[in-house]
Amino acid sequence: MPAVKAPLSVGPIRPTNLSGQLPLTALPTIGLARWRSFATVWRFCVSTIGLFVLTLGMATGLSSIAQGRPIDLSNLETGGQLQRFAFWRSGQIDLGHWAIVSDAASPGGTSIQRSDRDRYVQAALGVYTPLSALNAKIRMRFKLMDGSMPSAGVVLRVTDPDDYYVVRASGYEQRVSLLHVVHGAAKEVAGVNAEIAEQHWQTLEVAVRDNEFTISLDDRWVLTAFDYSRLMGGQFGIWTERDNVTRFDQIEISPLATGLERSWGLESSDGGRLLRRGEPQVDR
Repeated sequence: MPAVKAPLSVGPIRPTNLSGQLPLTALPTIGLARWRSFATVWRFCVSTIGLFVLTLGMATGLSSIAQGRPIDLSNLETGGQLQRFAFWRSGQIDLGHWAIVSDAASPGGTSIQRSDRDRYVQAALGVYTPLSALNAKIRMRFKLMDGSMPSAGVVLRVTDPDDYYVVRASGYEQRVSLLHVVHGAAKEVAGVNAEIAEQHWQTLEVAVRDNEFTISLDDRWVLTAFDYSRLMGGQFGIWTERDNVTRFDQIEISPLATGLERSWGLESSDGGRLLRRGEPQVDR
């Protein structure tokens, strides 16, 4: 004879149905604990997915700001000051060494020039104040006009005038370097020899994602370096030093995604290695 199934035990009847959910009377007493556990897990999954979508949406929206749009210099008068930038000289506010000048080789006919007669000035920064981010790409053109140690660069993750990263293109050293400046003291993280000309426009681009810095000169990759100091967001801008006369134009600053792909285990297999153009991979 076929086996007779035992009747299910049904919990107590509740007359109301809260929030349009199935009444608990429809659930066997045996499965009530499992149902509650499933509901808790489901709420957690929905919240997590919602948070991820919100974060991704914010990153995507942020990355659209200023992408591919150079800071416009064409409507600025010669001799005027660049707006939305903060200028610093050896850690102090500097308003007297940066100006808009005429330059026939610039697309808008003008460029930003920084000039100084003091060769003991360690660093001069022009920081773009509307944007603060952890990851971003900054691209600009520079022209080394004069100076005892002609150089130009971009600053990244500026938290104050004495704490930031700088990628320096040095005409004096014929080298592109990534430097980490902490309390005003600069230490080279990595560098590579490069052709840096004077009286000639060149392009420098840096993309920073978490610990990774990818550097291009004149639209050619020259260096990828890694630094594992504490990650901190900051502002971005342009840089020079000493008694240099340096010009800048076509400045673009584009926020990048927050590196969520790394938290999903998709980081580069190169880990903490330093890569240089034309060289094999080498350990630090």
